[in-house]
Amino acid sequence: MHPPHDIGVSTSAYSEQFLPAALEQIAAAAPSAEIRSFGMHTLLSKRNQRAALASGLPCSVHGPFGYKGLGDVSEAARLEALDEHRRHYAAAAEIGATLYLVHPDWRPEPGPRDPAVVGALERSFDTLRELRDETGVPIVVENMPGVGHSHLTAPGDLDLRGLGFALDVGHASISGTLDAFLAAPPPEWRHVHLHSNAGFGDHNDPHLPVGAGVVDAAVVLAAARAAGASVVLELNNAADVAASLASLRSRGLIT
Repeated sequence: MHPPHDIGVSTSAYSEQFLPAALEQIAAAAPSAEIRSFGMHTLLSKRNQRAALASGLPCSVHGPFGYKGLGDVSEAARLEALDEHRRHYAAAAEIGATLYLVHPDWRPEPGPRDPAVVGALERSFDTLRELRDETGVPIVVENMPGVGHSHLTAPGDLDLRGLGFALDVGHASISGTLDAFLAAPPPEWRHVHLHSNAGFGDHNDPHLPVGAGVVDAAVVLAAARAAGASVVLELNNAADVAASLASLRSRGLIT
């Protein structure tokens, strides 16, 4: 018997459409959505909050992100990033989000591990954990692409300070750490971003559809389902969503 269609779709594939139209298309293809809360889909918009509630879809929320953000060694910049997340997180709670996702640090050029950045990230995670405890919506931290470009690219890189972990399998593929993550999943693993690429060193992070590139969706889904982690397709356009769902069906990975 085939597993049920349990894979959500990110609104990233419909970023040039208003959120109501994006959610309508997702509802026709998937049982849940992930709202990228920036640009035309920001949940700071009451109109978008109403659209999310009206859709009837369970929704996770991807918070806004920049380069350093939560790991900025400038305390003023770090607190500014935290304040932005507070606003988007409150909006996510308003729509009953299943979880709220944040990026740690990221830099365009690789560099050595910086204890100051690690300390800034841990302080930010502590604050986010306090927000989670007050509000109840789980918060997960996503691994980033490219060794040296972030302080979270491999298992054990960071102490998440009680927050959950979101495995972006494409990012892990680029970093050469996907097998390690799947072989010994972190106990905090709660969520998956599913897409593909050409593998280690594919720094363009193309977010190819499932069935293209080197990521084996069957292995990923088996591990995610065993861990009870939710799964979302994070792709660039509607055609890639359709191709990914067709590929998953053709392999018997969803109905």
